[in-house]
Amino acid sequence: MGITDPCVTIAEATFVARFFIDPHEDTVRCVANVDVVVDLPDGSRWALTIFTVEEVRRLLARWMETGEVANGSYFWVVDQLIVPEPGVRAMTTAIRELVRSGQITSVGLRCEDSD
Repeated sequence: MGITDPCVTIAEATFVARFFIDPHEDTVRCVANVDVVVDLPDGSRWALTIFTVEEVRRLLARWMETGEVANGSYFWVVDQLIVPEPGVRAMTTAIRELVRSGQITSVGLRCEDSD
């Protein structure tokens, strides 16, 4: 059995984004919490964790029940980006704007070369 690609790749002229999700159609359409690596033409690489607003609500509610994160009293991620809708399409729209505006360097976490 061969190795399948563990991500969905979106390539545009100004960036390549790799969403680390199962490429199954339902997952692509409905993903609400995903790690993404964005490569820019200048060779820089940026990591993001993208959540939907509803996913943040779901996590906070779960943590209130489990007692985690001070009973769900806060939510944070270093490289977090919150979007209003689920799915790779909505997330790609946000990435496109971050790249266009140059804000990818403020929102994303720069990945250092492993060389």
